[in-house]
Amino acid sequence: MGALSEVLDGIPALLGPNGNGIGSNSWVVSGKYTTSGNPLLANDPHLAPQLPSLWYQMGLHCRSVSATCRYDVSGYTFSGMPGVIIGHNDKIAWGLTNLGADVTDLYLEKIGPDGYLVDGKVKPFTVRDEIIKVAGGTDRTITIRSTERGPLVSDRSTELEKVGQKAPVGNAAPDRGTGYGVSLQWTALQPGKSMDAIFALDRAKNFDQFRAAAKNFEVPSQNLIYADTEGHIGYQSPGKIPQRGKGDGTLPAPGWDSSYRWKGYIPFDQLPYEYDPERGYIVTANQAVIDSATYPDLLTKDWGYGSRSQRINDLIESKIKDGGKVSPDDMRTMQTDNRSEIATLLNPLLLKIDISDPHVREAQKLLEGWDYTQEPDSAAAAYFNAVWRNVLKLSFGNKLPKELRAEGDCINVRPADATGPVDEQNKLVRECGQRDPESAQPDGGDRWYEVVRPLLKQEKSEWWVTPGNRTDQATETRDQLLARAMKDARWELTAKLGKDVSTWSWGRLHQLTLKNQTLGTAGPGAVQRLLNRGPWNLGGGEAAVDATGWNAAGGYEVIWVPSMRMVVNVGEWDKSRWINLTGASGHAFHSNYTDQTDAWAKGDLYDWAYGKAAVDAATKDTLTLKP
Repeated sequence: MGALSEVLDGIPALLGPNGNGIGSNSWVVSGKYTTSGNPLLANDPHLAPQLPSLWYQMGLHCRSVSATCRYDVSGYTFSGMPGVIIGHNDKIAWGLTNLGADVTDLYLEKIGPDGYLVDGKVKPFTVRDEIIKVAGGTDRTITIRSTERGPLVSDRSTELEKVGQKAPVGNAAPDRGTGYGVSLQWTALQPGKSMDAIFALDRAKNFDQFRAAAKNFEVPSQNLIYADTEGHIGYQSPGKIPQRGKGDGTLPAPGWDSSYRWKGYIPFDQLPYEYDPERGYIVTANQAVIDSATYPDLLTKDWGYGSRSQRINDLIESKIKDGGKVSPDDMRTMQTDNRSEIATLLNPLLLKIDISDPHVREAQKLLEGWDYTQEPDSAAAAYFNAVWRNVLKLSFGNKLPKELRAEGDCINVRPADATGPVDEQNKLVRECGQRDPESAQPDGGDRWYEVVRPLLKQEKSEWWVTPGNRTDQATETRDQLLARAMKDARWELTAKLGKDVSTWSWGRLHQLTLKNQTLGTAGPGAVQRLLNRGPWNLGGGEAAVDATGWNAAGGYEVIWVPSMRMVVNVGEWDKSRWINLTGASGHAFHSNYTDQTDAWAKGDLYDWAYGKAAVDAATKDTLTLKP
């Protein structure tokens, strides 16, 4: 378990961003339901905060659009990249969220000096050398061995090597020997055309051209939403998504059995898409986009649980019912909606508990009349989220193995070899968590909402049972555990925010510090202070539409954010609005280093100049590059 948890912690660096918080919001509303009569499109991708921001705002405009210069596009790109990844041109707008398709598989490999085993025959490795340039040092050469599926990653990772030594296998497996190797098959390790897709999106003029561009958007698999000046809206799921033989990719597969090979990829025409749905809007927020019971292929088993997507649906429906219309400002307001879904389930139960301790009762009163919004200055949101964190810790966290608990989270447990009642001979031992706080469990996201939801109806579930200690009696029922969590939360916040509950606020707990991605994350303290910025007191929360994510097992610090926000007013492009997390400069003492962050934290948007006249009017400085 320890080896596997370390592997999971390393996956974001190996395979790109991953985790509960990773996702995005994106939705589009047809012109029949908007105040302008044109479609409106909103997008805010959720990523780990970075300084400088991952995104760079850019307009790419030919002076005269022609066959030799075909670009008149504006939006967000990566620094140094010429194409616009998210944005609009003069005819269409698009946004994206993470589809979450399962496109990576690990394989156990029976390896020997001459190669690896497949169907009883030894196949030779494909071998290549890679040279790693070391600044101020000697170059290092590493040898990469690959199977027909992909590189043997256990050659480079001692933790994955341990997986090969311990992974369970059936009786038909070949002799383990000193351990199986582990290879990785991943669509991103194969040459693809995703950059061609970006440039084609920038030039597309209608839905057919948009879909044709999306066909080449192979990695990473995304949900693409669409709107155009003709009033159409649409959705397309692109990507190279494998069709497997045996297995579903959730566990390492036996590489020695060819029946577990990928058979190919889901044909593009069979991937989910939608065009001008009758309901008049499309929402993607990492929820399931297909009915898994009827869809013939496996996209993933790891969908989001729909807290954000359902809330966005509800907000749109509340605006358009009885003939109402959605305005661009309504779209912005939806992006900053910070309502807590778990509070709607748990708060009514917390208010029914009879609390005798006057200090805990004082905190409980904060929850009376609370509307479940998580504003930065909300004392109720601060206390509720602390209660939620302690409910999870008592009912689940203290019962999880150390490999899943956060570093520094220490509890007294029986020794592994103890039997019978714990006595002087079998004393409790101190056991501390080993997981990075940002990936420890229970993280408190909407997956845990679904774990807790049915348990709230089971007042005597075994999950509510906790042992006593020097200050607390053991709990046996739901309400006993909730009362204990309320007490623990009261004293936790007293230590963090002070004794006076009237001074508490969610933002003082839930802070964002922007760390420069060079020496700002691991340099000397003085250098970090020079390069980093913050903290900012934020509202929002985990699984809220305003997804300022935090991990309940690790603390309240903001670890995922809407990395940018945009609201596109299709056809009236200069009335669109946008904002970035930081600024346009990577220089720590430049005025544009974090000049957008204060407005971003408030949920504000800036005017987005697109047409030549609007750009000229907004221009303050000009840089001309001459060949």
